[in-house]
Amino acid sequence: MPLHKAHSICVARVLLLVVIVMSDMTNGGVQGPIEGYNTLEEMMMTTTDRAQAAMLLPTAPTVAYTHPKWLEPYFDPSTPRNVTALMGKNAYLSCRVRNLANKTVSWIRHRDIHILTVGSYTYTSDQRFQATHHQDTDDWTLQIKWAQKRDAGMYECQISTQPVRSYFVRLNVVVPTATILGGPDLHVDKGSTINLTCTVKFSPEPPAYIFWYHHEEVINYDSSRGGVSVITEKGDVTTSFLLIQNADLADSGKYSCAPSNADVASVRVHVLNVRAIISGEHPEAMQTGSSGCQYNWLTIVLLLALVMSYSQQCTAALPPQLPGAAATAAAASESATATATSRKRCSAVASCRQAASHGNTQTQAQSQAKRHCHR
Repeated sequence: MPLHKAHSICVARVLLLVVIVMSDMTNGGVQGPIEGYNTLEEMMMTTTDRAQAAMLLPTAPTVAYTHPKWLEPYFDPSTPRNVTALMGKNAYLSCRVRNLANKTVSWIRHRDIHILTVGSYTYTSDQRFQATHHQDTDDWTLQIKWAQKRDAGMYECQISTQPVRSYFVRLNVVVPTATILGGPDLHVDKGSTINLTCTVKFSPEPPAYIFWYHHEEVINYDSSRGGVSVITEKGDVTTSFLLIQNADLADSGKYSCAPSNADVASVRVHVLNVRAIISGEHPEAMQTGSSGCQYNWLTIVLLLALVMSYSQQCTAALPPQLPGAAATAAAASESATATATSRKRCSAVASCRQAASHGNTQTQAQSQAKRHCHR
């Protein structure tokens, strides 16, 4: 055994002996063998062996403490990355952060790299932006009041780690639109069913309600008229059907579809009594929805068609070329007769055109047609 190790052992034994003797003197001296050992020498030998064994054990190196990866902040991947908001309504962008500890969460508008909020503090002059957070949740929500089209785009939720961690959310701002199919004018026959279809598109959620109007008044589906019903189907595109059975002339006019989340859409309905128009029994057989104004435009169209027909007859009335003098004379005579007839017909055509341009009633137009056009 080397000299320095033997010296260390001796020193350890002496120190241990001194401690034991002082302890015994304090307790009134040694009162016999020490428990677990037969002699004091045996106890000293055992203690020395343990000390030497401890000196021979390897010592673990000192390692700096590092934060476990599973305790670092991270984003909840289930948070929506696409948010759709109605223009003029509030938009909410959510960012859920786990294990935030002493880090902070910031919201940044990506198009101009503008810091909007840090923690619960707002760093923009636009007071429509505000960050909200409840102590018992992991959600950091960016609220945008009265969202506008210019607010659409990418937003970044950022954690103040090294390096920073980011979560991107896209905001879409939409304007719901209502449309009545077949507009702006619809023509139906008297006695048939008026079927108006209103669709609402580009809405993140179905409208809470859809009102139908006739002449700026809400339609009463339980009115004494009867035969009026509405069917509404909600979904990505909401559709509302207005059904009016046994249409009458009084059902003509302006109809409007007014959803709760979109502008009003309108259409004008014209109820026609086609049989009466054709037979000429009632000049007022076609009524439009323009403030009680009545006119027989269908009669005018029929007269114009008649004019076109007689114009073609005027052109076809010219005689063919015949050879020889006799043929020339016959042709001249026939041409004179045809010319006279054509002049009468063309005069009738002019009268028909003049009647159509002045919006004469059906009875007057038919009377003129009978006197001139059918001779």
